[in-house]
Order: sequence, then C-alpha cells, then structure tokens
Amino acid sequence: MAILEETAKLKLSSMPYQARAGLYPMLIALCICLAFSGLWFVVAVSLIASGVVEHVIWGVLIILCTLAYCVYIAIVAYKLFVDSKRQFELELNQSEIVLTVIDTFHGSKSTQMVNLKDISYAEYYPFPDSSCLYIYAPYTVMEIPLWPFGVHGADVADYISGRGVSVMNVLLDDKLPNPLR
Repeated sequence: MAILEETAKLKLSSMPYQARAGLYPMLIALCICLAFSGLWFVVAVSLIASGVVEHVIWGVLIILCTLAYCVYIAIVAYKLFVDSKRQFELELNQSEIVLTVIDTFHGSKSTQMVNLKDISYAEYYPFPDSSCLYIYAPYTVMEIPLWPFGVHGADVADYISGRGVSVMNVLLDDKLPNPLR
C-alpha cells in the first residue's frame, strides 16, 4: 500500500542588492550628507582664514564636528557596503525552517534551523524596508529578515501560519498569543 505524503516546500533566495527596498534613498541621503559636510568645511576654512581669534576657534570647532560627522557617515556607508555582500537563503518545509546567511565580504556562512513543531509563536513586522519575522521556540529566538526577499517576504508568514503557528502582526496590534503551546 502506497502512502501519499504532501511535501509543501518554500525556498527563497534574497534579491540582488540593487533591487532591495530603501537602497537608493539611503544612497541619496549619504550623498546629501557628504555635500553638506563639504559646505561646512568651506565655512570653517573661511572662518579660520579671517584671522579673528573668535572666528578661528569657531572654525576649528566646526572642522572637528564635521570630521566626527564624516566618520559617522563613513561607518554608515561601510555597513551599507558590508550588507550588500550578504545573501540570504530561506527554506521552509513541513517540519523545519532553515535560514542560511552567506557573507561574501567576510567569507563566512552560517545556518540556523528551528523545527516547526517547537515554535510557540511568531511576530511579523511587515514594514517594507525592514520587514522581519521573529520566531520563538523554547531553545531559540530566530530572526528572519524578510526585506531581502521583496514581495515574497510576506509568503513566509503566510506559510508558517498555514502550518498552525500563531503569527502576530505587530502592525495590526494583534494580541500576543499564549506562549505555552
């Protein structure tokens, strides 16, 4: 006697970095920040060139503050670059969720897995540029970034809720489910 078994499976790979939400507004914001930093350097140099002691002090303070601001902008740009070198692969099947993060910048790969039957509940954050799903199990809290998957990120929450896991949408102010399952 043959037994027919349903093997519903969902496998997602992250979109290319250029297609991810929020990238271009962030790049435009960084360019505007650098332009204003250049403007402040010009103001500071003109104050120092005036030769008046008070203006020189203010010019030096403006240069120091602008340098600190430029360091901050450089850190943000570096994190944006490192994030562009990170790819996500998510596989969901009848029994488990497997998230693999491939970091080509640092040359590392990490995998995290949780069994569907062990999940107490999940929190879904549906914001387009930072959507994610937190999965709570007795032995781990797994964060699944959904924003790299674009419009298919919402499919993950639908898939998990279709398997009997209580998914709380924080945007809709859903009630926190009973964690004891």
